[in-house]
Amino acid sequence: MDSTEERGLSVGGSVGEENYFLGYTFTDRSHSSRVVKSIMDLCLGGGLFADVTITVDGKEFHLHRLVLSAQSSFFRSMFTSNLKECHNRTIELKDVSATVFQLLVDYIYHGTIKLRVEELQDTYEMADMYQLTALFEECSRFLSRTVEVKNCLQVMWLADRHSDQELYTAAKHCAKIHLAQLHQTEEFLNLPLCLLLDIIKDGVPTSQNPTVAIESWINHNKVEREEFSSILQENLKEIGENVHIYLIGKEETRTHSLAVSLHCDEDDAISVSGQNSLCHQITAACKHGGDLYVVGGSIPRRMWKCNMHTMDWERCAPLPRDRLHHTMVSVSSEDAIYSLGGKTLQDTLSNAVIYYTVKDNMWTETSQLDTAVSGAAGVNLGGTIYLLGGEENDMDFFTKPSRLIQCFDTASQKCQIKPYMLPFAGCMHAAVHMDVIFIVAEGDSLVCYNPLLESFTRLRFPEVWSCVPSLWKVASCNGCIYVFRDKCKKGDANTLKFNPATSVVSVIRGIKILLTNWQFVLA
Repeated sequence: MDSTEERGLSVGGSVGEENYFLGYTFTDRSHSSRVVKSIMDLCLGGGLFADVTITVDGKEFHLHRLVLSAQSSFFRSMFTSNLKECHNRTIELKDVSATVFQLLVDYIYHGTIKLRVEELQDTYEMADMYQLTALFEECSRFLSRTVEVKNCLQVMWLADRHSDQELYTAAKHCAKIHLAQLHQTEEFLNLPLCLLLDIIKDGVPTSQNPTVAIESWINHNKVEREEFSSILQENLKEIGENVHIYLIGKEETRTHSLAVSLHCDEDDAISVSGQNSLCHQITAACKHGGDLYVVGGSIPRRMWKCNMHTMDWERCAPLPRDRLHHTMVSVSSEDAIYSLGGKTLQDTLSNAVIYYTVKDNMWTETSQLDTAVSGAAGVNLGGTIYLLGGEENDMDFFTKPSRLIQCFDTASQKCQIKPYMLPFAGCMHAAVHMDVIFIVAEGDSLVCYNPLLESFTRLRFPEVWSCVPSLWKVASCNGCIYVFRDKCKKGDANTLKFNPATSVVSVIRGIKILLTNWQFVLA
């Protein structure tokens, strides 16, 4: 048998610790936070125990070496090295303004800072210089959200100097879509060759006249730059913007579905260019190249291809098994179409992923989603499929609205779930514009999701569109985002247009064929 001592009650539950009846070790779990608060209260109380004076632009800051060193490895190195600053009680800093340094001091001591657009770039640079990592990253996110045509090239230079890839990408995309406005500016004419190449090599809209921009840049210093003319022309990639939106739904007076190709002109006129009868029950659809692929009908696994120029239909290889409410996404780099998630005919959620190789007219099964979902929105961004929302199983295997973001890498055929959630749950629809994803659901807003920055921005719809809750559909066309109401009454077939470059929201008219219960909107 165990001895009495071994069977005695002990704190922590392990043998050899103090007997509770003789004494025990007390751990104050709030001790660390209380000590930190007490230290900061003393430091902030009239500069008590200040042991260093930092002078910036003639203004003196009475500070504490311990606090500065705890927050910034820059100051920690300064105060622990053999430099003269380690021993001097007064230190002068010349690379920062007093206004920005005051913001940094507020952040170091209080953990809060008022970020203002007019001081943002200086704060960003100083946060990197003084190695305040969290502040630097927040300034980067703020700059990405506020980058615009008048500062995009300056921000691009800034991000390049600080090796900030996310901010660099955001500024570069802004420069691409405003090149026609930028090519005569001083910032553009003095742009380094490497940055100009980066802007043009992965695609510039034809409407931005990239050839004219290149000529302007060369002519600004023709003697030194003329030799770069051929390399710039070789790397130039122009993107056409003559894009159609495809609607699939039911015309109000008929029972069968229609495929309608809408062309959004520059004057916002939306015109129908073709239509055709489709199967009764569409379970999934996607645009791939110039063709439309539709799954469904009397046999839920059957797939059809429609050439939207000739409106000719042909049958493709069917899916390996019947599926409902699955998500189809085109991956042009692989010349493939992916089908993800959905439901079986027995109403069980599926985590299956299969892909269709266009040239081989063949479906292949691959790895699975992390979580089974149906009715999710799906988009392809750089070879990664983002699966957004839909329905998932709860703990009791009943379905519930999902807020998950699942990322399926088509190169590695692996899936992962983002550690953060969507701002809303359930069925939704999405479209890609540049490197961001625009998402709509039931409600009154459009959400912009930036996977690079892992951020969400919500845009409220105009009041005329917010009066009646409705499911929405979204498409990207000609550099703008078009939002359609899922169900429209006669005479209420308006379209919401959002211009990401100018943030202008407008309501336009023009849909001549009135559809209800739209299954899909594709760009």
